[in-house]
Amino acid sequence: MTYMQPTYYKILGFDETLTRFAGKYSLLLYRDDDYDDRFLSSINHIGSNLVTHIRSGVWAVNKSVKIRPTGVPALFIPGNAGSAKQVRSMAKEAARYYYETLPREQGGRAAGSKPIDFFTVDLNEEFSAFHGQLLQDQALYVNEAIAYILSLYTDNNSDPTLPRPTSVLIIGHSMGGIVARSIFTTDNYIQGSVHSILTLATPHMLPPIALDDKISAAYDKIEDFWTHGFHTPHSPLANVSLVSIMGGNLDITVNSDSGNIHHLVPQSHGFSVFTSSIPHAWVGTDHLSILWCNQVAMAIGKALVDLVDTRTPDQVKPLGERMKIFRRRFLTGAEEHVSLASASAQNEQSLRLSDFEHTFVEPDEIWAFPPPTYNTQSTTPHLFVMALPQSPNTSEVIALLTDHALGQNSRLDVFLCKDAASPSSSSSQKPETLSCRRDKLAFAPIPASTESATIPGEHNIAREFRFAQKQVNELIGSRYLVVLDRGRQYSEPGFLLAEFGKEATHREVIETTTIGLLRDGLERSKFPKRPSLVSTISLPNMDSSLLAYNLKVNRASCKGQRFAPMMKQSSWAIYEDKYSINIAGKKTGVDINFHGDLPYFDKIQLGGNNGVELRFWMDPTCPEPLSFTLEVDKYGSLGKVVIRYRMVVLVFTFLAVLLTFRAQIQGWSRTGHFVPFGETLSLLIRSTFWKFSVFLAVISMLQHLIPRTAVDIGSEAISSAQGSSLTSSSKLAAIGGRPWWQPSGQWFGDALLGDNDAFFWFLAPVFFQVAVGIVASVWILLNTIVKTVALFANCGTGGDFKNGSSVTQRVITLVVISGLVLFVVPYQLVFTATLLWLIWINARALNHARQQPDSAFLQTTMAWNQFHFVMTSLVMLFFLLPFCVPALMVWIRNFAIGWFKSFDIDHRVDYVLPFLIFVEGLSHGFSVDNASYKRFSGVLVLMLDAMVGYLIVFGVRFSWQIYFLTRLWISWLLVLRFAESGPAQLLQRRFLQPHTKQD
Repeated sequence: MTYMQPTYYKILGFDETLTRFAGKYSLLLYRDDDYDDRFLSSINHIGSNLVTHIRSGVWAVNKSVKIRPTGVPALFIPGNAGSAKQVRSMAKEAARYYYETLPREQGGRAAGSKPIDFFTVDLNEEFSAFHGQLLQDQALYVNEAIAYILSLYTDNNSDPTLPRPTSVLIIGHSMGGIVARSIFTTDNYIQGSVHSILTLATPHMLPPIALDDKISAAYDKIEDFWTHGFHTPHSPLANVSLVSIMGGNLDITVNSDSGNIHHLVPQSHGFSVFTSSIPHAWVGTDHLSILWCNQVAMAIGKALVDLVDTRTPDQVKPLGERMKIFRRRFLTGAEEHVSLASASAQNEQSLRLSDFEHTFVEPDEIWAFPPPTYNTQSTTPHLFVMALPQSPNTSEVIALLTDHALGQNSRLDVFLCKDAASPSSSSSQKPETLSCRRDKLAFAPIPASTESATIPGEHNIAREFRFAQKQVNELIGSRYLVVLDRGRQYSEPGFLLAEFGKEATHREVIETTTIGLLRDGLERSKFPKRPSLVSTISLPNMDSSLLAYNLKVNRASCKGQRFAPMMKQSSWAIYEDKYSINIAGKKTGVDINFHGDLPYFDKIQLGGNNGVELRFWMDPTCPEPLSFTLEVDKYGSLGKVVIRYRMVVLVFTFLAVLLTFRAQIQGWSRTGHFVPFGETLSLLIRSTFWKFSVFLAVISMLQHLIPRTAVDIGSEAISSAQGSSLTSSSKLAAIGGRPWWQPSGQWFGDALLGDNDAFFWFLAPVFFQVAVGIVASVWILLNTIVKTVALFANCGTGGDFKNGSSVTQRVITLVVISGLVLFVVPYQLVFTATLLWLIWINARALNHARQQPDSAFLQTTMAWNQFHFVMTSLVMLFFLLPFCVPALMVWIRNFAIGWFKSFDIDHRVDYVLPFLIFVEGLSHGFSVDNASYKRFSGVLVLMLDAMVGYLIVFGVRFSWQIYFLTRLWISWLLVLRFAESGPAQLLQRRFLQPHTKQD
């Protein structure tokens, strides 16, 4: 956690004259009392009447105050129900890095470096995930805020020789990341005002809740713009970098699979990474802790400061340098699918052997420091010199692991050297002077694994391990590996392990299947076969992100082992490395899970390999091998399935309702009896629903016969790490000439739950069975509520089921309600009120049916048909409620803060009028027993069949269509009802009868 002394200044000068959202949103400037005291004094000395205290830590700056920030502007955009104050951790760490860390580092602050002025938008904690129009409004406001922020730097730069800023750094959390991407699509976007975007826990691929058509439309618009924005050097996004950081499994608010941007952004312009891969963080985060986790905040703060270059109007370094910075800060360099260059090339250093105590180490497979007879308490520097293999075709690799930080201030240092006298000679004579460099090995930090450690990253940075692995043929020109021990005065001896050998001898590829893992698991009693510092298990078929696994590792204890066994899990679909430390003997085992692919999208790979790799580090001087068992974590897998397919249950419950309604109509058309919903549902559970489940299973299995495209962008990942640009030619070839940004277009593969591993064919029928249980529970609940309300409802004694209102009164009522929807309240509120009204109508219909005499068989049958029809309508409309509640919450929230400007889309009378007229008709005896319904019952069933078919194919991905499909079906019922009404009969006599007489 980061400790800070934050103060937020609300800028009142950004008012109604500059933005129409001034009454709803506001712009704040963050300042930390530890570092920004000069700014605070410049504000406070003007006069207390110009700075007003609002609440704890928040002050309002009067319009007359001229704000003069002197740093580089950055803007934080909070997400759904997020707070503007969430910027504080990363802002504090950026300030600490600039003011404290950079001056102490070698070279100090770079030219063009400046502190960052963090602005943040207060969006009143809006529910931006619930309504697409909110995303549009927030994007418009952010662009207006950017224009205002840039105007503050017009004439107040602390160095007049530097250009004034023309762009702003953007950080977006959750849906704030979507807002950040959408600012490019609005009409008020200032070209070139944004060049770098960093998003945290943002659902880039799919909206977290697809209940609003405007959300889906917003996503489609953003994706279309971004997928076409990198084509040429003059494209609108040609100089824009985007990095997406996700939290992983701990984030149950946003599915981290949807944070992948590799289908949108070329590797030369951005990448996706998990917090477990960020150096010095090493662990996953939940949806909120990703903002305040200290190690993550430090990485973000340092990256933002490193991006700054005030010598250019853009205020940031060129794209290639920006990407190098992002990779250095957010990737360890130990990833097999990316190569990180050293931060800076270092000059060669001469080491005269006569100036040091030195030892020539005989070539061996494993060398360990300190050697058994070495005096670790000596203060005299000592060199250990090892000859490297010189064959250019060798397949050997060299791996090194140490608990020292290495470098000039560390006890140990490692060099690659050549004979200064004869650098190209292959003479076996021992050299006298060595010409050495340390930068070629590029040691990467990894978490320390000790016998007392439990969580990666619990040790401070100084105690982390450093690891390097290189192909020997990459070190051509270097003849020696040299380890320098500067002596006891620097620190304790610690350890360094070096291993020479062929990687293939310590690598095992296990071909297994999902079914095999589920049934038998995976077990190894001796791994590796020979002691090794680094050993790898590759599981190419373990590539489904829906499954979680548990790995239990055991190893016989070794006396004096230098570190406890540890493991890194790597996925080839995304930058997601997870380290597990001290893994031997853990009772709970090690969790193995990963992300990276979603149904409805082509699978993106960062390298030619598939599946997962497990890399183990263990002390090779201990001869005891590892033994382990790998099993599927059933409960963990269930959690991943639920998080990914949270919308499926909603769609499948409506499927069950439609199928039940369909069976009721078919039975009524044959027998004249409208069978109760619960009775029909019970009958279908025993007969039809299991067949429908089989049908869903067959569709799921047939989907897997369609080959799924996998786009390999591994080469681009490596090239872009070096700063080169990415062309689309390789991707066009990879996917058969289709542009790499476009989805596959295979609609059948996108049906139902999308294309998953063939193993998951059972998910759709299981979800459907769960949905049937939910429908049954809801029907019992609604039936109980209706019977309870019926006890208090008085329907009168006998007679028709009507409330006695005249036609004129009914029309006036509908007109008034329509007017309210047009100008005052959203249609979602009217729909919710209509549903409550329908409960009352059900209660009256129940009382009316109970009061019918047994002797009046036909009248009694019609009364009960009426009640059962109204009850089924209540169930159907109840399952439409989730599509109205989110927008209703947004309206209530805006009403609470005094913002009364509603969205035009929420005042569409046609969206609710069919339901309103339908329910109003039910209150006046609108029954299923009419001639038009009988005559067109086949059409009614056919329309329900069409709805069922659409929901099977597109329902999960476009679930918001359920509301509009139901509206269409209800409208057809109204048309049929109108055909039997008096006005329809009058029109029929007026226009049809005269023609009949002429014939």
